[in-house]
Amino acid sequence: MDENRLPELPQETFRPMIAQSVQLEQFLGEELIFCFQDLDGVHTFTTCYGDIYKTVNALRDYVRLLESVCDQWELTGFHRATYEYHAEKLRKIADKLQAGIGYDYDKAVERCKKKRAKKSHSSDVGEDALLLTVRAANKSADNEKEAAPYEEDTPWEPELE
Repeated sequence: MDENRLPELPQETFRPMIAQSVQLEQFLGEELIFCFQDLDGVHTFTTCYGDIYKTVNALRDYVRLLESVCDQWELTGFHRATYEYHAEKLRKIADKLQAGIGYDYDKAVERCKKKRAKKSHSSDVGEDALLLTVRAANKSADNEKEAAPYEEDTPWEPELE
């Protein structure tokens, strides 16, 4: 499935309701208060930027999952429509949240892909760790040689008669 495929729906209908970004610097360390009302009354909870960021990522990842399984599982009819409906609703929620904190999931994914492309040649973590260990050992051995006074290479002390 093409990751960039979006349902052909009018943009005006699905544009995020929150048009202005929250000034990120102002709220990074502070918790935000959310209020909503349902049949049980008014409810409030607090959260922070990081929680919203993680929520946006989880929602958008789930949207991609829902869209990809439609083709992979060859869903049709009601099942496909249900998956696509939920994917679009979750995307709309994620877009509202990311607009509110000034985050762009799609740009973050692109940056991640570029970063991975650069690091693809050195994907062996074990090799990296081994090289770092050898370098550290060599460096500490060199430092010890420089700091220690000159010593003979003999393992015994000379006998004086």
